[in-house]
Amino acid sequence: MDWDKRDHIGVYPQKQASLNYVGLCVPIGRLYAPEMFEIARLAEVYGNGEMRLTVEQNFIIPNIPDSRLEAFLQEPVLEKFSIAPTPLVRSLISCTGAQFCNFALIETKNRALAMIKELETELELTRPIRVHWTGCPNSCGQPQVADIGLMGTKVRKDGKAAEGVDLYMGGKVGKAAHLGECVQKGIPCDDLKPVLRDLMIERFGAKLKQKASML
Repeated sequence: MDWDKRDHIGVYPQKQASLNYVGLCVPIGRLYAPEMFEIARLAEVYGNGEMRLTVEQNFIIPNIPDSRLEAFLQEPVLEKFSIAPTPLVRSLISCTGAQFCNFALIETKNRALAMIKELETELELTRPIRVHWTGCPNSCGQPQVADIGLMGTKVRKDGKAAEGVDLYMGGKVGKAAHLGECVQKGIPCDDLKPVLRDLMIERFGAKLKQKASML
């Protein structure tokens, strides 16, 4: 049986009777030590201490009994690591970027999250759009398998060196998987948001929110 790609974010029953696993979205995969300890506490208190990591940079906590599930879902940390995140944040992937990686040519994580949140205030989405950022050609963020992939590069803008991206489109995972192709090179990061907004409208069925369309 063929399965579509699934991210496992949310609450799901396990094969074992009366047990559940819960997938938590970690925006851009950024997690600090106190948050890690808090998620470990949840796994110990509500499950059996086990945690799993996904290729989408998220957490799964398995083996949560039905009797503890409601209390688990009330935990404050789930306000940040949501089981029902917004569509673009849900499918956003980013490598470490220049903040902590000497190979990266651009800053990725903070920029990626800020830009996606701005786009979500402007657009209504009819489907998830997988946007992957990687800071250099090493491709840790795997832009070639994304709906929209962004690979960091250096560009010239107004005669000065600036951070930019090469744009990849058409990657697919799961059944009928294939790699996307580079469709545009050297887009300055400062000019990227309207490019992404137009792509999401033209290629992925997004619509401008009424307030945004009047701006």
